[in-house]
Amino acid sequence: MDAPPPLDPAELADLEALAGAMIPASEAHGVPGADDPEILAVIAAHAAGAREALARLAAGLGDGPGTLGALDRAELEARLVRSGGPEAGAVYALVLMHYYRDDRVMAALGLEPRPPFPAGHPLEDGDAALLDPVRARAPFWRPA
Repeated sequence: MDAPPPLDPAELADLEALAGAMIPASEAHGVPGADDPEILAVIAAHAAGAREALARLAAGLGDGPGTLGALDRAELEARLVRSGGPEAGAVYALVLMHYYRDDRVMAALGLEPRPPFPAGHPLEDGDAALLDPVRARAPFWRPA
């Protein structure tokens, strides 16, 4: 199966406006916005699969493809909040997933900018006795 084609300039402009409205830059916290060129490039590389959701959301919020960037950020944010729906959820998930992978964002959150594995993260020892009721119950599945 072939990969979907990359976003066209109008789709990319809409994605940039949406990402910037969803997560604006914060000088106070030292984090870039989701419309930062490096972050946006990663989001856009994965956005082709969400092209339909992006198109529906942009059509509902703007005046056609590529018009969201012309809206005032506060107005776009207000329209986003009012829109809701699965399209907004899909675009939010796409933006958030890739935004929080950026090393600058991870460092600003006080996290080491690295993947969780193979180094892993330490876990506190828990009380294994909490699993006793689960271990003691009768099997509830059919034998194969």
